[in-house]
Amino acid sequence: MYSGILVLDKPTGISSGEYIRKLKNFLTTEKVGHAGTLDPLATGLLIACLGQMTRFSDYLADLSKSYEVEILLGSQTNTGDIDGEEIKKTDFIPSEKDIKKAIKNFIGEINQIPPIYSALKYKGKPFYKYAREGADIKIEPRKILIHQINFVSFYKNILKLEITCGKGAYMRVLAEDIAKNAGSLGTITNLRRISSAGFEIENSTIIEELNHDNFKEKIITPGDALQRLDDIQCGSEIIEKIIKGQKVEMKLTSEDKFLRLFDSKRNFVGIIENCNGFIKPKRL
Repeated sequence: MYSGILVLDKPTGISSGEYIRKLKNFLTTEKVGHAGTLDPLATGLLIACLGQMTRFSDYLADLSKSYEVEILLGSQTNTGDIDGEEIKKTDFIPSEKDIKKAIKNFIGEINQIPPIYSALKYKGKPFYKYAREGADIKIEPRKILIHQINFVSFYKNILKLEITCGKGAYMRVLAEDIAKNAGSLGTITNLRRISSAGFEIENSTIIEELNHDNFKEKIITPGDALQRLDDIQCGSEIIEKIIKGQKVEMKLTSEDKFLRLFDSKRNFVGIIENCNGFIKPKRL
C-alpha cells in the first residue's frame, strides 16, 4: 500500500482530477487526491496525495504557492482566461509605470471575489454549474494573502508577472483586478505554478515518465511531504497518550499552531496542535 505524495507537472488542457486519476494504473485500493487545484488551462506543479496522505492534503493546500502569470491586456472573458468567451474589450493599454503602480495595491492581505467559474460551492452546488445555467448567485469576497508580485516583462499588450500567494487566491481574478486598477481589462493567457508547499517545479515529474519500476522511488513519505511544518519527536509514553486523544502538557519553542509528530524511531505519527502549553492530536 502506497502512502505519500508525488510532485507532478500537469500539462495544459486537462483538469487536475482527471490528470491524477491516471495514477490509478499504479495503485490497488489506495485513495488518490491532490493538494490545490489547477485550472485545465494551467500547467505546473500539482501535488498528488496517495493513500493515508489524502487525509493531510489540506495542510499542503494551505501553504504558499508561486505562479508565472501571463496576462493579455485590453480583453476580458467570462472565465477570466483565454479559454473563455470575450465579453469586454478596450483599446486603452496602460503604461509600464501605471502597471507597476497598480501592482503595489495588491500586495498583502486583500479582499477578492472568487470567480463564478470555480469549484467553490453555493448551497451544495459548484459555482460553475450556476454559471453554465446563467443563474446569478451572491458571491461574498474573501480575504487572501499576496506575499509578492514581481514584474517580469511587458511587451505587445502581454504582461508577465511572478506571484507568490497564500491559500484561496485565484490568479484569474487577480489578473482582472490588476488590469482594472491600471484602467484596462485583462485575461490570463498562460498560467504555470512553479512552487507549492516548499516543492519546486524543477523536482517534479510527469505521469508519462512513471512506470512500475520507478513509481515507488518517486513517492515522498508523509512526514517529509509536510516539511514546511515544524516537528517534534516524542517517546512512547507521550505517543500513546496522543493516540488515545489526550492532551499532554508540553512547552514548545515553536510558535507554529500545527506540527508534525514523530516517535522515537522517527516514524511519522500525525499532526498535533500546539495550544497554550499543551499539545493535542489534530490528525493522526
